[in-house]
Amino acid sequence: MHAPPIAGEALREGQHPGDWIAGRGYAAGAPLPWWVKLGVKLVVGSLPVPPRAWRAMGLRRHSFRALHPDRLVEPVATRAGRFATLAGRPARTMLEIGPGAMVLRAPIAAALGLGPIWYLDVEDDAPRDLAPYRQAAEAARLAGLCPPDLSGCATAADVLAACGARALIGGPEQLDAIAPGSVDLTVSEVVLEHVRRDAMVPLLRALRRVTAPDGLAMHVVDFHDHLGGRLRHLSFPDGFWEGPAVARSGLYCNRLGLSQILGAFGQAGFATTVTGRGLWPQPPARAPARLGRAPMDDRICHAAIEARPA
Repeated sequence: MHAPPIAGEALREGQHPGDWIAGRGYAAGAPLPWWVKLGVKLVVGSLPVPPRAWRAMGLRRHSFRALHPDRLVEPVATRAGRFATLAGRPARTMLEIGPGAMVLRAPIAAALGLGPIWYLDVEDDAPRDLAPYRQAAEAARLAGLCPPDLSGCATAADVLAACGARALIGGPEQLDAIAPGSVDLTVSEVVLEHVRRDAMVPLLRALRRVTAPDGLAMHVVDFHDHLGGRLRHLSFPDGFWEGPAVARSGLYCNRLGLSQILGAFGQAGFATTVTGRGLWPQPPARAPARLGRAPMDDRICHAAIEARPA
């Protein structure tokens, strides 16, 4: 799920059902010039400080508003309900890609009957304090669910074990720990745009291997530059943007357009449906031809994708 768009103009002729128009200032971030934010991110990324330490200081944070009520029970329940509608049975197993701090929703997923649950991330950003997990469990109780008893848990690892959940830290190779065809529901929230360009198809092929025959994947993807809510990142040379400085800064987006991401799903053996798109009223930039994006891709700032085995 994603935060609601800023109110914008009415849909125009030729747009798809589920489309919405981004309003002025969509995803603009902090009110600073984009080049200032770029410089700060590059400097911060060059310093020998662990990512978790930066986030403890309020910088380079993921999973904003992690404990906001809108981000707890409803998103997980909606996805599980969508699977049940399409598959004709409840979802049993779930895999979340790049959850960051949203691992705290493990008690909610367990309360909805999901398990085992896997969380794949490139780094361990799950809360270590137990309070967020207990707040999530309380949200599940208030929603009429029965979450696992966390009273005997002393560590976050204990919480995951109590929820039937497991963290997989690393790249797509970590999915080897999951048996083929065993994942009913796969989800990600604004994660796929951060996957390296050359790693997208291998990741999706690994996901296809573990997806159940009637499995469902639900992904939401942002296509803006993550600095000012536009497309300024398309103008940088590949040598810089794909290099180590951008990777260390946490700014990296693969600059793939929606059509290219859907093509990667197809190469991996998925059939896809776009269930909603966010559109800028006018494209904020034109992608260089070398990036291979379709013209319409430059108009799309956000998309929700469902993928099922082809």
